[in-house]
Amino acid sequence: MSYTVYAIIDPRSQRPFYVGETRAFARRCREHLEGTDQISGLVIRQIIENGFVPHFVVLEMHADEETALRAEIFWIETMLGRAIALVNSQAFSGFRERSARRRSETSKLETMQRLRTVANGRTAKRTSAGRQAALPSARGATATRPAPDHWQPAELKRLDGMRRHGMDAKTMAKMLGRPVRQVRARLAETRST
Repeated sequence: MSYTVYAIIDPRSQRPFYVGETRAFARRCREHLEGTDQISGLVIRQIIENGFVPHFVVLEMHADEETALRAEIFWIETMLGRAIALVNSQAFSGFRERSARRRSETSKLETMQRLRTVANGRTAKRTSAGRQAALPSARGATATRPAPDHWQPAELKRLDGMRRHGMDAKTMAKMLGRPVRQVRARLAETRST
């Protein structure tokens, strides 16, 4: 059995943004591509939204997990020492910094998705609640929140991922920027279908 230490490369910049270690490299690559609510998952979704595919590069292979974990730490520290910005938890000093980065990456992804909608010829339309859908402004792509009862497909995917990972409704609400009651109502609705 072997353990793989790998990096994920952003094809837009040709720079690594994540270093990981796994016993099942092919499966782990698929999991990354499916997307997660981790910062790395948000960056991967941005890459895919831009029409690219992240590159997975094997850095080292080892026969035992301890050596592989040491190699992973070595590669993370080496890249950070060379001013390569990684999204690994080891690259951040604490919860606040990671939370701010997650919000930033989520905002970038949402902006990309709105821009793609506009670029594909769709214009702002009235929603069922009668509110105007937001288009990016020339000054910085600000958005208005959709009607409270309307959930975007990306939000539903994130909610499902958080539910599968056993997160509580309060944490989910905070990460989604929604009131706890909306999250609980959506979870109850999902369970009943």
